[in-house]
Amino acid sequence: MSIKEYLQSVIAHIRSKEAKSYVEAELANHMEHSKMSWMTKGYTEKEAEGKAASEMGSPTVLGKSLNEIHKPRIDWLLLSLLIGILLLSFLPIIALNQPHYEYRYGHMIPAFLSNHVIHIILGFGVALGLMFLDYRKFAQLGYVFFGIASLFIIFLYSFYNAQINGKVMIQVGFISLKVWMAIPLYCIAWAALFSKQNFALWKATVLVGISFILFSFNADLSILLIYGALVAVLFMKSKFSKKQKSIVFGAVAALIISFIIFAWFSYQNGSIAKYQIDRLLGFLNPAGYAEGAGYMNVLLTDLLQGAKWFGAGTTYKLPEAHTDLVFGHLIQSYGLAVAIGIFIILSLVIMRFLHITSSVKDSFGRLIITGCITIFSTQFIYAIGMTLGLVPIVSISLPFFSYGFMPTVLNAFLIGLVLSVYRRKHFVQTLHVPKITSKTSH
Repeated sequence: MSIKEYLQSVIAHIRSKEAKSYVEAELANHMEHSKMSWMTKGYTEKEAEGKAASEMGSPTVLGKSLNEIHKPRIDWLLLSLLIGILLLSFLPIIALNQPHYEYRYGHMIPAFLSNHVIHIILGFGVALGLMFLDYRKFAQLGYVFFGIASLFIIFLYSFYNAQINGKVMIQVGFISLKVWMAIPLYCIAWAALFSKQNFALWKATVLVGISFILFSFNADLSILLIYGALVAVLFMKSKFSKKQKSIVFGAVAALIISFIIFAWFSYQNGSIAKYQIDRLLGFLNPAGYAEGAGYMNVLLTDLLQGAKWFGAGTTYKLPEAHTDLVFGHLIQSYGLAVAIGIFIILSLVIMRFLHITSSVKDSFGRLIITGCITIFSTQFIYAIGMTLGLVPIVSISLPFFSYGFMPTVLNAFLIGLVLSVYRRKHFVQTLHVPKITSKTSH
């Protein structure tokens, strides 16, 4: 039997098209090496092909075995967590139907609910679509994804039609296109670039500088926080040497210290506006600024102190109850037990991400999941930290539970990427060929 005939017989037993092309290429390479080895022993090419095929054993047995090993898999646990979270994400909107929110949100609840249904459908569709899309096709497109993300930011700044607190967006019906959309694209870009052995440090420095300049045009510190964490973590996990990493982190630390010193002297000279300082002081000393910048911190503290384990414990009117301060809204409306349950479910998503990372052998795939962990956990931890008074209050969403197109679809995009990597984690570079005994070979 020739190698071509043997391969066709093996591939006939593999159902997945993705696995079929992968196994055929790897198995052909394996058999070609075996063929060359037999030819060096004096066998003709035809005889060597027969020997190589004979070594592999029964093509039927091998094909069935490889079908089980290399078939794409679905992470049902992560998918179940996603479905559960999407269903629970209606809780903040339903909780707006209370007397103390009636004036502000009462007439908007039907629209919120209908829009959120669309957000969920789109988010779930994005996650499933990415799961079936082969993430490995992105490995050579790092610069392409970087360019798309950068051009999107430029386009957003040039043609925005809405602006809230200095943050620009393009509003199309119930969909708001914000600068946040660039974050997952940059995640793929950096994962692809940092997984390359020949990616130069100077190129990384230039690209980081360009992207930070683009993000700095938008009045949103939370974006810079998440993007900075993303780049730092992926760089730390990259293939650069420890010496290069130490030099870069040392330079970044020096820049941060210089900025702090500059900010201090600017404050002394009166160059920084009073309201900007008040925001920081309001976080550090909420009681002293209870009538101004510290009001929200005091309100959240009172909310936590008055919370019950089950059911509504307070009747405070939280601004942005369904968006930035949604975790406090959940505590106030449903009690600590429900809020802790949501905290645990979102934590399980991160734990699942980490577990999958440990089983992925492809460096690009590992970096993608690491980036998704960073983006997801930074939002999650900071949103919880704001409610507990551990970090200053900024505009940042609790994944899936904050109302809006971006909190739902962006995080569904992240889960879709992880599902895509998991689905193909058995497609390793070295094909595993099960050992066939002589009895089963004939």
